[in-house]
Amino acid sequence: MILSIENSTSNLSLTLLINNQVINKVSIQIKNDLSEIIIPTIKNFIKNNSITFLNISLLVVGCGPGSFTGIRAVISAAKGIYLSNKHMKIIGINSLAGLAMSALIEAKNRNIQYIIASIDTKRDDLFLQLFRVHNCNEKLLPFSAINSIQPIKLENLNDYLVENKLIAEDFFCVGCISKLLKNKLTNMKFSKELIQIPDALWVGKLGSCIVNNNINYKNSKIAYDELKPIYVRSAEIN
Repeated sequence: MILSIENSTSNLSLTLLINNQVINKVSIQIKNDLSEIIIPTIKNFIKNNSITFLNISLLVVGCGPGSFTGIRAVISAAKGIYLSNKHMKIIGINSLAGLAMSALIEAKNRNIQYIIASIDTKRDDLFLQLFRVHNCNEKLLPFSAINSIQPIKLENLNDYLVENKLIAEDFFCVGCISKLLKNKLTNMKFSKELIQIPDALWVGKLGSCIVNNNINYKNSKIAYDELKPIYVRSAEIN
């Protein structure tokens, strides 16, 4: 059984999966009390599903980028769980890759080659990362990161597209950029799901895909065998 946790933005989300099937999920909007409620919330979620941590074989955690406070609290909680339950395997996931995972099936169905995932930085710009969708191959990650995560202002988005040699027919956007630009740019494609923030469901599904297919994720910029925060720039409390 897989437990996935994500809190790169203002929502704490938890998901339980077995063989890539969702058993249960919950999402809670967080204000300023995350560090106090995160462990009790995870324990209650486990208890309410009539299991214990002994039933969890894989712990998958969204590691950012995003809210420094949220990322720090989630990783600290996950490390504490792991230290008490060493039977678990752990995987840290790039939260932008989790967003890309949410759009993967749609991208393949629409024959779109690239996904731009975005997270609001709360500092007047966006964290962006470009992913290339792979053809069906169980030994590969479902997509690869084309570049590193970058903070980009909306007014510089066209420069980002030109720099990465993208044309509207080849990509679509998922994440907060969908909400910001959906009705403003008619030539851009957006995921129909309109998933705007990272969610434990997709972090967990990506982790499940990696483990079930024994995929080598070393040096991928997508997944890691340790839990460490992904900071694009100097961390600030937010």
